[in-house]
Amino acid sequence: MAFFIGPLPSSLPPVSGSPFLGLFSNGNPSPAAPATVGVEFDTHWDRDWDPKDIAAADHVGIDLNSIRSGSYTKDLAKGDLSGTMSADITYDGGSKLMVVTLRLADGRTRSIQALIDFRDAGVPQEVAVGFSAATGVDVVQTNLLLSWSFSSTVAKEFSYSELSQSTNNFSEDRKLGAGSFGEVYRGELRDPGMPPVAVKKLTTRLRLPQTRRDYVTEIMTLGRQSHRNLVRLIGWCDGRNDKLLLVYELVRNRSLEEPHLHGQETPLLAWPERYKIVLGVGSVIDYLHNGYQNRILHRDIKPSNVMLDASFEAKLGDFGLVWQVDPGEGSLRGTTMIGTRVYMDPVCISRDTVSTASDMYSFGVLLLEIATGMKPGEVPGTGGHLTNTLVAAVRESNGRGNVLEMADKRLKGNFDESQTTRVLHVGLLCAQLERKDRPDIRNAVNWLSNPSHPVPPLAA
Repeated sequence: MAFFIGPLPSSLPPVSGSPFLGLFSNGNPSPAAPATVGVEFDTHWDRDWDPKDIAAADHVGIDLNSIRSGSYTKDLAKGDLSGTMSADITYDGGSKLMVVTLRLADGRTRSIQALIDFRDAGVPQEVAVGFSAATGVDVVQTNLLLSWSFSSTVAKEFSYSELSQSTNNFSEDRKLGAGSFGEVYRGELRDPGMPPVAVKKLTTRLRLPQTRRDYVTEIMTLGRQSHRNLVRLIGWCDGRNDKLLLVYELVRNRSLEEPHLHGQETPLLAWPERYKIVLGVGSVIDYLHNGYQNRILHRDIKPSNVMLDASFEAKLGDFGLVWQVDPGEGSLRGTTMIGTRVYMDPVCISRDTVSTASDMYSFGVLLLEIATGMKPGEVPGTGGHLTNTLVAAVRESNGRGNVLEMADKRLKGNFDESQTTRVLHVGLLCAQLERKDRPDIRNAVNWLSNPSHPVPPLAA
């Protein structure tokens, strides 16, 4: 039996029975045919097509356009692929790495991997995904699929007319919001199986080359990321000139800023939901900074870019300002924080560089805002620098040993004092003026989520 990703609609290639699993024609790919990628779970060794160094043994193999596996297990015995097993198959479009992990019926695990560039290999954008099996005339075998699931973070290309129609020609009554990078509209796609989406129409009135670079960056970066606390990029449309569009999942509960933290709606955002949001945003920043080949900088972390789903799960969005830092590179000179000033790392203004520490400053201000319910502001400070009023107020209360007095008064004492204290302390640590004094995100998340981890004092 084999799992496959192949041409849509799916059909049996000619002469593809028996050892070819219904996927490949006589083992030889047709140059004109779209590519098929298969993961075979093979219980019958074939001397003509299977690897010679595993004679008569079961094996799991990764196939590209041919039944000859490019990568395969070498330590399975005959009969190992039997009983109830489970398999995970993952593919990262950034690293081009496919990994197959199999858990055998006796609890042992085996893993193989292969580098495959789906685009270069000719895998079409729209594909069929499923299973295929064949045994030949002299072999009888029962394959039972108990359950399976499939998800993809590959962004789809839409036509401009399709997205224009979905938003009623970008009408005002469909507008969800607007910012420095464009306007966002609610879209209803023609596909009845697709839920409503958010369509961002990027502004191109200013700095068209920069806008296009931001557009490509968002597709290339967010399109291959997958995390429960990230707003998912569904697709894009490059209609040239003023027709650059991005399509996201629609997060129905709107942003943390409005109406939940600073709006007039009731009920007030309770502390358990706020703490859940803090941990969710911290988790996704950790993913961006540490979970990928290159560190990913968001550069505009603030409440209006934190969306909330129906269960108040935080989803970080608006990646129009995202940037990648190569491993070992601490900062990017000449790459400015062009987000909202009160959440901006002060070092970015004076030195014109950004780093992961820049995101940490913004995260710190966000933590303080969530705990206090107060919006940050700016006033003239010493040395010609601007002082963040929220950071200064919490720091002053903390210096007097009474940081809990800054907890949101609207909560009327209905909050966990230990959790609130930690959020305020970690917020202050992240929002310190010197980058070297700020923690990395992994330490910050550990302090926030684990009461047994002592939070260090602020730098003098």
